[in-house]
Amino acid sequence: MTSVKVAVRVRPLNKRELDLESKFIIEMEGKKTTITNLKMAEEKLDGVSESTREAMRVKDFTFDFSFWTVDPQDGERYHDQEMVYQSLGVDVVDSAYEGYNACVFAYGQTGSGKTYTMMGPHDDAGLIPRICQDLFHRMTDDTTSYRTDVSYLEIYNEKVRDLLKTVPGQVIHNLRVREHPKEGPYVQGLSKYVVNSYQEIEALMQRGNSVRTTASTNMNDVSSRSHAIFTIVFTQATIKDGIPSEKTSKVHLVDLAGSERATATGATGVRLREGGSINKSLVSLGTVIKQLADVSDKGLRTGKGSFIPYRDSVLTWLLKDSLGGNSRTIMVVAISPADVNYAETLSALRYANRAKNIINRPTVNEDKNVKIIRELREEIERLKTLVGGNIDSISAPKVKEKLQESEARMKVLTEEWSEKWKDIASILKETGTLALRKEGAGVVLDSALPHLIGIDDDILSTGIILFHLKEGKTRIGRSDADPPVDIVIAGEEVESDHCTIEYNNNTVTLTPSQDAMCHVNGNHVTEPTSLTQGAVIMLGRTNMFRYNNPAEAAKMKEELRKSGMIPSLSRTSLITKSMGDLYRSSDNLTGSGWELDSSHREEHEKIEELRCQIKVLEDRYHAEEEDRINTQVAMEIELERKQNQLTKAQRELERVQQEVLQVHQSAQVQAKLPKGVEIDEMLSRLTERETMIQEEARVTSEALQQKMEDLRATNETRKKSVQGQIIVIEDKCRLKDTEVKLLQDELVVKKNAAFEQDSEDQKVIDIEQQQLEHMKQDFHVLFHAQLAKNKPLKERWEEIDNTHIELIAQFEKKEGEMKERWEKTVHEFAAENKEIEEAWKDLADQDKECNEVLKSDTLSEKERNDIELEKEQLEEAKSLLKLEEQKIATKQRKVLDSIETEMERWEKYKHEETDRISEMKEELAKECNSLEVDQLMSKIHDKESNIQGMVTDLKRQEITVLEFEKEIEEKQKKFIEEKEELFREKQELNDKQCKAVIKLEQEIIAINDELESLDVKLSEELKEIQEERESLLLLKRSRSMADSGIEAGDLEEQLQQVDLPDSQQARIDQKRKELEDLQAAVDRANEQLDEKVRQFDQARDYELDIIELEKDNLQERVRQDRINALVEQEVKRRMFEEKLQREQKRQLERDRERREREEEIKRLKEAHHREMKKLKDRYENRGGSISLSPSMSNPYATVMVSESLSPSMSNPYATVMSADSDNEAPRRRSTGTFSVNPDTPPTIVITIPMYRLQAFGSDSHYEYEVKIVIGEEVWSVMRRYSRFREFHQELRARIPEINALVFPPKKLFSKTEKVAAERRKQLEFYLHSVMEICTKVPTCPLHASNNRFLSKHVFCEFDSFFRKGLFENTKYGTT
Repeated sequence: MTSVKVAVRVRPLNKRELDLESKFIIEMEGKKTTITNLKMAEEKLDGVSESTREAMRVKDFTFDFSFWTVDPQDGERYHDQEMVYQSLGVDVVDSAYEGYNACVFAYGQTGSGKTYTMMGPHDDAGLIPRICQDLFHRMTDDTTSYRTDVSYLEIYNEKVRDLLKTVPGQVIHNLRVREHPKEGPYVQGLSKYVVNSYQEIEALMQRGNSVRTTASTNMNDVSSRSHAIFTIVFTQATIKDGIPSEKTSKVHLVDLAGSERATATGATGVRLREGGSINKSLVSLGTVIKQLADVSDKGLRTGKGSFIPYRDSVLTWLLKDSLGGNSRTIMVVAISPADVNYAETLSALRYANRAKNIINRPTVNEDKNVKIIRELREEIERLKTLVGGNIDSISAPKVKEKLQESEARMKVLTEEWSEKWKDIASILKETGTLALRKEGAGVVLDSALPHLIGIDDDILSTGIILFHLKEGKTRIGRSDADPPVDIVIAGEEVESDHCTIEYNNNTVTLTPSQDAMCHVNGNHVTEPTSLTQGAVIMLGRTNMFRYNNPAEAAKMKEELRKSGMIPSLSRTSLITKSMGDLYRSSDNLTGSGWELDSSHREEHEKIEELRCQIKVLEDRYHAEEEDRINTQVAMEIELERKQNQLTKAQRELERVQQEVLQVHQSAQVQAKLPKGVEIDEMLSRLTERETMIQEEARVTSEALQQKMEDLRATNETRKKSVQGQIIVIEDKCRLKDTEVKLLQDELVVKKNAAFEQDSEDQKVIDIEQQQLEHMKQDFHVLFHAQLAKNKPLKERWEEIDNTHIELIAQFEKKEGEMKERWEKTVHEFAAENKEIEEAWKDLADQDKECNEVLKSDTLSEKERNDIELEKEQLEEAKSLLKLEEQKIATKQRKVLDSIETEMERWEKYKHEETDRISEMKEELAKECNSLEVDQLMSKIHDKESNIQGMVTDLKRQEITVLEFEKEIEEKQKKFIEEKEELFREKQELNDKQCKAVIKLEQEIIAINDELESLDVKLSEELKEIQEERESLLLLKRSRSMADSGIEAGDLEEQLQQVDLPDSQQARIDQKRKELEDLQAAVDRANEQLDEKVRQFDQARDYELDIIELEKDNLQERVRQDRINALVEQEVKRRMFEEKLQREQKRQLERDRERREREEEIKRLKEAHHREMKKLKDRYENRGGSISLSPSMSNPYATVMVSESLSPSMSNPYATVMSADSDNEAPRRRSTGTFSVNPDTPPTIVITIPMYRLQAFGSDSHYEYEVKIVIGEEVWSVMRRYSRFREFHQELRARIPEINALVFPPKKLFSKTEKVAAERRKQLEFYLHSVMEICTKVPTCPLHASNNRFLSKHVFCEFDSFFRKGLFENTKYGTT
């Protein structure tokens, strides 16, 4: 608990008080403030002692602070703005950072210095600016996120106005004050602004102060005529010791309007009514303060045993928490030191003296989720303490489940809180690229950068995901990518490095990674694709985004605006098409693992019941609102009826009075008045003239209307014709697009065919070249063998070889000289180009300097002319420099052409010399007279000719494809030109239509102007006729009154001058009484209507508050239900992981037991091997033969003969051993590669390189790619695990030896990627073992005795497992 802190501040005398020669009545000493009544010293009171008189004359008050701000020359006694802030404002900022609400309000009479204390002048800021500045100055903790919202309102004549949301030229005070059941009073529709710096908050303060209501009075030239409340909502969030912490503080900074007396301020009219409203609200504030002080003195809690009238005024209602609730409040009382203001000053001091007795109960405003997280943390620690900190030792299922639930709930709440505050600080700082603005009932998020907006199918997601695309490349992929990606996504078919989006020069391109699933507008893309505004992007199967480019969108809007077209740019169809895949697996939540137990379903039923209750409340509210409106309308109709009766009674009274005057007044006939017959004739002529004018106006109006209809019909006909032509043009455009597409398809087919043919030809050429190289190597060996036999030929060969070496050295020397000469020329060119570039740069700098100088407003006319002349000279210099640049470019082109020509001649010379050396070597080879050399050389020549011919054909095919491509490009260019011509025709038609529409609108506007002028003229003429008619009627009435002796004057005055009989007087009095009764009834009806409207407003607010409370409860229930679902899912996940860990432990135990069994079997085998070795030795010693065949009693028996033991059908795993290899361990061939025939061994390689997940939901399964390589034949098939198992069963029936193999067993969690990875290796080893057995079993078709050359056909005939299925390429693979 804390009391309201009260400070008093006295200002110096102002000009008005100095003119009145006022005296000082205020003294301050420390915290004590003394006021003296100077008039009491002059008066003498009978029967009053001197001490009592002195106590009445001098009154002392003690406050928390007493600020003396009279004269800066007073030294330490003087308190300036900084000292006031240090005493009061620092506590406000401390409270905000500690999470407490705070309030500072200034009270005092008008002109006492309240606004100076709160706002202050620009060069000497007051409390509000200094508090705001210090608030931002303390934001130094990098581990804490801050958010600051501000609002500014004024209360004028008990009505609320938003000072930050103003309409130019209008001053509207129409905001309503409502009271939230939990949050307390608030202003409905009040704007709030998020600020990131003191400069922003200062700009908002100045903006609000500029429109605040002020006026001039006798006591203050700029008197505030309204109460101003500047509100700051300050939120800070961080994580301490692993626990989130979020505190919110609401700071009210209030500048009250001054209390005033009408006699002192001289207020009249509007100013007087303003002063009345101000005093009313201040009286209500005083009453509330008095009641709160009394409650604090009695020690009672507010709301129990006492009533505080907060709702008596808008001011006290809004400051309800600040005055007597959850807030640390400071009251600053500004007083005048002049004796002329003694009464107001004393009243203010007493006001403050009562306020310091108020006791508030401020509490830290902590986020409820954070509080729950802290309590859960304490509960978890308590439960862990109970079990000694070891979770695994918990035996009671309920305790363990409670601990798991608490940990899961804490995790879910922490993640929810972290997600809310994730990157909020960086987002709020992006003021240049990101902005929030309120539009109607919604909030619009604007961004200046290209970005992606997530389209989420998660029903529990309540936020909007926005990803900015940075300059350069933005990588997208999974969280396990290395290096980490910029945007992390997850889901099916999402790769680690899924795709890249590149943003350069306002062009955005999406580049998918290899085998990544990417769709743009429903089309699968595998190559770089340019993104356009509004494109819908699907990454994987469940990640959908919409691409927005604000710059491109603005450009498109401008083009559409200029063209006058507003086409529909909706991509709803695309989204709908793509969303089908998104929601295919989310229609049934149960299938996705969201199995809700009975308690969860009950919670859903309660939520639905609450929704129904809200619907009933809303329906009831609408029905009662309709009844209220009907009642109000009925009362208004009744009031109007009574007003009509009142008017009728007034007319009846006048009629009676006229009749009485006609009877009793004498006849006074005016001779100059026209006769009644003449007046009637004049009225008849006026009526005829009025009828004629109206008829002429009607005819003219109908003609103009018909003209307008004709124009519109003509325009509609023209519009239909233009639209028909546009449709024809669009059909032609679509036809052209189809033709272009066909050409492109034809080109693609041609290219693919050519590419395949070129690949085949290139393979043949490579094989031929390899053979040629082998032949050349053989020729080289054979030729040198012949040279070794013939010494003269060898000498000639060495001579030719030396000549070749010298020629190569000459070539290198010559090429070095040429290169050095060319490099010198290139360096010269580079120097010339650099000079040209520097000259261009100098001219650009001079041009820029001239433009900057021309922008200056201080140039004289002569200086401006000189600069213009200098700019002309610069343009001439640019022209000359351009000519020089062209001349240098031409010269360089000629030199480069000559260099190319020289290079071509040199290459030709080198080729000729090399050919000459080759011919000499060939001639020398012919002289060897070796048939083998000649034949080999002839084969080499033939091979080279063949290769040259194939290369020539290959180049010819490439030229043919290029020519075809060029032809296609020319046709495409022609089609594009024709399409552009059609577009121009379409644009011309649109322009003509726009011009026609504009012309039509102009003509219609002209016709409407004529109609308006006609109406004005008609009304003026009819008005003149009506005035003449009224004057004639008045004249006729005067004539009648003159005939009856009644003058045109006031009836009441005339009746007072006439002595009426009692009966007539009674008749008039009766009519008057009826009129007065009707007037009273009308007044009562008005009061009843006002009271009813007030009651209706109260009932409406009450019902809306109830509905809003129920909606808040519903939102909280829905949120709790969502959290409970997440907690339940987390608990299930943890329990499942525990179960999985237990299964893994059991599996490890089983593996250990299996290894022990295998070791035992191995030991038995070794013992058996030793026993068999002993038997073999005994057999050899005896010279006989012993045959041991495998049997059930001895499945490891080995077939042995005297010379060798070979595998047979009975035992394909029999180890081949000879008598010479007593202790040789059996050797096994390497798996994966098998040789069938030792003479020409074909290579067989079977691998499983990859696997992938297929189908969805319960039909999902993994398929494994089986890749078979037999020599040059390569093919792959996709098989699921069940197909492997069927293959194994078939082979067991056909080949008994397969029974010895162990097939990979089934797994408990077969759909996990870990199991699939392990199974891939097992199945690959199994296939290797199968091939090894099949190539050894003679009855198998894969044995060498049955098929000397294995092929794809042999394997497919052996088993359909190796044959591709009909639906092999579908997304579900083969079965």
